[in-house]
Amino acid sequence: MDSDGTMREIISTAQKLGVQTVAAGFWRSRERMVRFSNNAITVTNSWQTEIPAVYLVSGRKRAACIVEEQDPNELKRAIEELVGTMKVTPPGDVDFELPKGPFKYEPVPGIYDKKLAEAETELVDGVEQAINAARKEGAHRVSGVIISRAWKHSILTSAGAEASDNATQIELTVRAFVTDEATGQGNSLATSLAEFDPEGAGSAAGKIAKAAQNPEPGAPGKYNVVFGPSIFANLLTRVADAASAYAVDLGFSFFQELLKQKAASEQFTLHDNGRLPKGPGSMPFDDEGYPTQEIPIIRDGMLENFLHTSYTAAKFKAQLTGSARFEAGAAGMVPAARNIILKEGDRTLDDLFDLAREGLYITNNWYTRFQNYQTGDFSTICRDGVFEIKGGRLGRPLKGLRLSDNMVRILRSVKALSRDRHWIKWWEVDTPTLTPHVLVEGVGITTAKK
Repeated sequence: MDSDGTMREIISTAQKLGVQTVAAGFWRSRERMVRFSNNAITVTNSWQTEIPAVYLVSGRKRAACIVEEQDPNELKRAIEELVGTMKVTPPGDVDFELPKGPFKYEPVPGIYDKKLAEAETELVDGVEQAINAARKEGAHRVSGVIISRAWKHSILTSAGAEASDNATQIELTVRAFVTDEATGQGNSLATSLAEFDPEGAGSAAGKIAKAAQNPEPGAPGKYNVVFGPSIFANLLTRVADAASAYAVDLGFSFFQELLKQKAASEQFTLHDNGRLPKGPGSMPFDDEGYPTQEIPIIRDGMLENFLHTSYTAAKFKAQLTGSARFEAGAAGMVPAARNIILKEGDRTLDDLFDLAREGLYITNNWYTRFQNYQTGDFSTICRDGVFEIKGGRLGRPLKGLRLSDNMVRILRSVKALSRDRHWIKWWEVDTPTLTPHVLVEGVGITTAKK
């Protein structure tokens, strides 16, 4: 399928049907996956996709779809159905237009690696390195997955925006087991083979699993908690989601009443940077064709910005942030972070343990759920290594604990951050996130129920 011809056909078809403004996108990608379990590769697979996307804006109404069929007639039929749906859809709150181009897009360094795009045996080598490193640290069983992606993303709008660029990404999640209860997780995420570190991920998983042997039941209470990068990245994705103006508009954000107010500790500075060199989520343009940029979400504790599309920017009377993402359905475009970046601190991990004095070190979590999106009340299950901190040092491993707290309270209780930071992305963290270890005071811990 010709991407340029397909996008022009989308715009032509929609305009003939009376649509005022159209954005067409096209993704051509190749992915490879190697899954492993019990120290051995179990599945290898690769696939290629070509996916056009349609976004229509007309008379305060908007709609979108992603078409996986390769038949041009199916694409035309999908556009006709969208237009028909828009005719019976209630209008939105504001008039808005797509960003008027043309724009100049500065390339983002380090987001495409030809070697990674062509990699095949390197993925198998990465699996072996991760397994060997975890076993060297004491793991008996090692499981996980490596996924590599190479894609070309193109955008064309009737408002004059036109752009195309290539990117690559490779991610590894490795879980190490000494026993069923003594487990650890490691991650590696990069845009090039040179930056990919499967050995480091395997070693980290193995060390946590070995230290987590013979865990004892933990007790509920309020604790000073040192969060590892995996669990804090999970929390940060929820923070970035809450900073989406779309979530605020729908009433699904705990930041709804906090713009330009204190939302976090003065130690806390969070950015979304769609132009970060070597950023796994970086791209020079968003899906409305507007140039991406670095957006301070929270600076020194103050909530400075929401992320916007052209629709939410018009509704909130705000500036565009280059955050638009295609979403099939009535919304069409939603604001979403590309690279979530938490500013580092000036401490070592041992410093954080010493500052905590008495508390917990939590390395990972599963199943974060909100009891109330507007207030930020949530809970999540502590997984893999959870350790007591006693007298400023790591003590016995614990099990059976759940984090039950309020997201804004946690942000406001950040005490200190480490100098070292780690990229995290896996199925519990869907947006690339760069975070240090973080010490938070007075975290609510309950007993997990099976």
